[in-house]
Amino acid sequence: MTTSVIVPTYNGCHKLETILSSLESQSIQDFETVVVVDGSTDDTIRFLSSRQTCLKEVKIIEQPNKGRAGARNSGANNAKGDILIFFDDDMKLDPSCIASHLHHQSSVAMSIAGGRQILFRQKGDSIFHQYRCHISEKWEQPLLGLQGAVNSVQPFFTAANFSVSQTLFQRLGGFNEALTDAEDQEMAIRADQDGIAIFFLSHAVAFHNDELSIRNYIKRLRQYQRAHLSLSELFEAGVGVVYPDRAANLESLNFCKAKMYQIFGWPCFLSAAEKERLMKTLPTAVRYKFFDLVTTSNGVYYPENQL
Repeated sequence: MTTSVIVPTYNGCHKLETILSSLESQSIQDFETVVVVDGSTDDTIRFLSSRQTCLKEVKIIEQPNKGRAGARNSGANNAKGDILIFFDDDMKLDPSCIASHLHHQSSVAMSIAGGRQILFRQKGDSIFHQYRCHISEKWEQPLLGLQGAVNSVQPFFTAANFSVSQTLFQRLGGFNEALTDAEDQEMAIRADQDGIAIFFLSHAVAFHNDELSIRNYIKRLRQYQRAHLSLSELFEAGVGVVYPDRAANLESLNFCKAKMYQIFGWPCFLSAAEKERLMKTLPTAVRYKFFDLVTTSNGVYYPENQL
C-alpha cells in the first residue's frame, strides 16, 4: 500500500517550511509528497526548487489558481499513492500523525478519516486567541471519546488533516470545485449519503498556526455562513438529498435572544472586546461569554454590521 501526502498552497512561501519540516520528522517516511502551487504569485516555486530535503520523493505541481478544492483534486490526480493524506500548508504535524492515518486506513477499508486540528498555543497569546482555543477544544470534546464513525453524530471531517484511499476519492468525484469554502462539509455529506463511514482520529494531531483578531474572526464567521447558505441551496437543487442547514437566521430566535444579539452587535461592545486590559479584568467565564455574544452577533445574526 503506497502513500501520497498532498499539500495545496497559495502564496504560502512563508508557511511551507513548517509543514515540510514536520513531514521530514514523521515516524514513517515511506510516502511521496505532492505540493500543489495553486496560482501563487510569491516565491513559492523558487523556495521549493532550492530547498534541500530528506523526504523520499517530492513532486511539485504548478497550476493556475483553482481554489482549495481544485488544488486538492489536482494533487490527488497527480499522486501515485493508494492512500491519500491531505494537509493544509499552515499545519505543524505531530510526529505520529501520518502513522495514525495509515494505521486507520489499513484497518478500516473504504472510509474517510479526519484528524485533529489544534490551534497552536504559545506564551504571549492574546486573550482572544485563548478564547478561540477554548471553543475549539470544547467543540471537539464529545468526539474524543466517540467509538466508531461520526456519521450518526454529524458527517464531517476537516480537509486540513484527513486521509482517504485514492479509489474512494475518485469514486466520490473529489471535491466540488464550484465551492470556495465548506468543500469538506459538502464531500462529507455526499460520502454519508453513499454509506461511507467517516472517522475522527484523536491521535492524528496537527497544530494550526492561526491567530486572528476579533474582527478577522468575525469576517471568517460571515464567510462560513455564506458558504453554508450556498450549500443549502446546492442540496435543495438535488433529488432526494437533505442538507442539515447550519446557516443561522434571526427567525430561529425568540424575541429576547434576538434583542440580546442585536444589542451586542453595537460597535461599543466590539470595541470593548478588543481592549486586552479591559477584558483581563473580567473572570474567564464572563470574558468568554462576552466574546461569544459579540462574535455571534456580528458574524452570524447581524453580518451587515459595519466592522
